Amino acid sequence: MRSHALYPQYFIVPALLLYLGLFILPSLIGFGYGLTNWNAWNQNLRWIGFDNIAEIFSGDPRYLLYIQNTLLFAVVTTVLKVVIGLALALLLSGGLKSSNALRTVFYLPAVLSPLVIGLIFTSIFNPTRGLLTQGLKAIGLSGLTRSWLVDLSTAMPSVMAVEVWRMSGYCMVIFLAGLKVIPQNLFEAADIDGASAVQKFFKITLPFLQPSISINVILNLIWGLKVFDLIFVLTRGGPGYATGVLNTAVFFEYSSGRYGMATALGVVIFVITSIIALLVLRVLNRNTVELA
Repeated sequence: MRSHALYPQYFIVPALLLYLGLFILPSLIGFGYGLTNWNAWNQNLRWIGFDNIAEIFSGDPRYLLYIQNTLLFAVVTTVLKVVIGLALALLLSGGLKSSNALRTVFYLPAVLSPLVIGLIFTSIFNPTRGLLTQGLKAIGLSGLTRSWLVDLSTAMPSVMAVEVWRMSGYCMVIFLAGLKVIPQNLFEAADIDGASAVQKFFKITLPFLQPSISINVILNLIWGLKVFDLIFVLTRGGPGYATGVLNTAVFFEYSSGRYGMATALGVVIFVITSIIALLVLRVLNRNTVELA
């Protein structure tokens, strides 16, 4: 009995070693390189302290724009994905005959590669032959056509729209799972008391969906703060720096040979993501309803 009780503990040390070797150690090494002048032109690695970090926050204004774009993208897309995902979940949990097929349709974009989606929407947003432009012209709204991914006013909203379309179905699935565990007797009691649909939503459904909301918000905020592939395929951070985010900055800095700066930007992404995720998780978990 004693050996069986200790058996699971035999895996703790190997798991800790793997975690330290594959995550903690590389992170510490990366942080160390971010404090150096590591680059492609000088073989003499020199310690420069927090100069790279200082340049990010007070040097080249591009970096502040990258941080602003990253936060804007993460917050706006997260809010829209959670709201749309919740609306779809409520709609498809109402007993529609085609609900299973619709769930598959709405979830399908989440399993597609962002690279494939980016290529598809690059064609859709084409200002002359794209499906969106041709559709607007067909219904007499040619005045609304734009160079969607090149125009400064529409580039970031267009990229955000693609991300929301891609991941709203993922949020929907998590909300559907949350709706399944709400005790139905609560709705029956509310009906007896004469509660309206709006009252039942805010007093029963929404509180019990708090764990699902927390999961969706945290995951999508993290994904939004780490976004790279979709933006890179659609706009490469352009026009100018209008859609540039921190991870595109990492790519371009590393490509230009400024390895130390690229690593410092990676550290900034990690710190910002960790702080925001922990703060949001703490706020969201305050009013979590626990099932008896």
